[in-house]
Amino acid sequence: MSTYGKIARVFLPITLVVLLGTGAWAYKEYQEKSSILIKAENQYQRAFHELNNHMDSLQGEIGKVLAVNSQKHLSDSLTNVWRLTYAAQSDVAQLPLSLMPFHDTQKFLGRMGTFSYHAGVRDFDKEPLSEKEYQTLNTLYQNATDIKGKLNDVQSQVLSKNLRWMDVELAIATEDKKLDHTIIDGFKAVNNMVVQFPEVDWGPTVNNLEVRKKEKFTTLKGRNISEEEAKEKVAKLLDRSTEGMKVTFAEKGDFPVYSISFEGKNGPCNLDLTRTEGHVTWMLYNRPVKETKLNREQALEKAQFFLKKMGYEGMVPISHIEDDHVLTLSMVHKEGNILIYPEALALKIALDNGEIIGIQADEYVFNRKERVFEKPTLTHEQARKQVNPHLKVTGTNQAYIYGEDGKEALCYEFLGTLKDNQYRIFINGDTGEEEFVEKIEKEEPEKT
Repeated sequence: MSTYGKIARVFLPITLVVLLGTGAWAYKEYQEKSSILIKAENQYQRAFHELNNHMDSLQGEIGKVLAVNSQKHLSDSLTNVWRLTYAAQSDVAQLPLSLMPFHDTQKFLGRMGTFSYHAGVRDFDKEPLSEKEYQTLNTLYQNATDIKGKLNDVQSQVLSKNLRWMDVELAIATEDKKLDHTIIDGFKAVNNMVVQFPEVDWGPTVNNLEVRKKEKFTTLKGRNISEEEAKEKVAKLLDRSTEGMKVTFAEKGDFPVYSISFEGKNGPCNLDLTRTEGHVTWMLYNRPVKETKLNREQALEKAQFFLKKMGYEGMVPISHIEDDHVLTLSMVHKEGNILIYPEALALKIALDNGEIIGIQADEYVFNRKERVFEKPTLTHEQARKQVNPHLKVTGTNQAYIYGEDGKEALCYEFLGTLKDNQYRIFINGDTGEEEFVEKIEKEEPEKT
């Protein structure tokens, strides 16, 4: 046998083993990547179809508000409108729309939610809906009908053409004209329609909140960070590298942000950071959570540790909701013995391992400042006398809030129950006036 033949007999099997091993490794990696893409596509599809369902329900609920005569049913329906607008905004946040103009629709849903919430928490026996408010609700019903119709058209085409959201993400990122733009064009049409809606009379509460929002976005001071610095901040916060991160700069609503997206271990992750100083205002890590291993106290410890890494300290929980193995904590800043409600944020914690999978922190970021608190004119006992005597008080705090006129106020907060309903009532510490009343749905957790 020749020397070549001997060498071939030795190395050919080795080469085959190496090639087979490389092929197996490549196939395994392909399967893993395919699995991640399928999960992401399924999550996008679910969010899109839930958005349609929530808009259908929202339109129906506004119609119910216009039809009911019972004060209790009116309050319940307005609260449902608020919940559904929040749910619809949450659905939109889970879709890859960061590079697509859709913020006008999101802003419209936010205003609708604020209007319905403040309309629904009051005592209708003392303050029934005004004729102007009914006119506003009629307008909102028509607007919701139009949005629902456009989204239903997009949904029909998605189903009939079997369109994929991953292709939408690719089309937006690459600006590829050859890819199907049905979904992109549909969402642009919805947003353009919302822009052309006639001006809605939102009333003083929403208008004051809008003015305050625009004012607070100008209060953030510091230097503007670069895209690379934004990626490094996210990498440090989430203990990962900057590899695979996509960054876009956008004027989201009223303030400029860097929107960062990347593929996490088990799903897509998106964050918004302010261009000024790089504060995280929003995050969503859309991954499955299939079991509960941590209790509420353990999850709170994870949340506090994460907030410390963000530099958001002194936060205390005021409410929590546990659903589908995820704990959502609403938290406010506490200074001394005073709860500062404008400095609020919310966290979503996965109860399988304590990972933070959601953040909403723009209120904290833009309202955070040094405050000097004057001693209130009224004592706790004097303020308590201003509360409805039929309210069974279960807890009290000193609290700092923005009143419905948009001005800051130091209040006494009273938590209690009345006729099987739970309420949070704020009494102005100087004037004794009822500054704000919040109805708390019974299915929500207890308030601290």
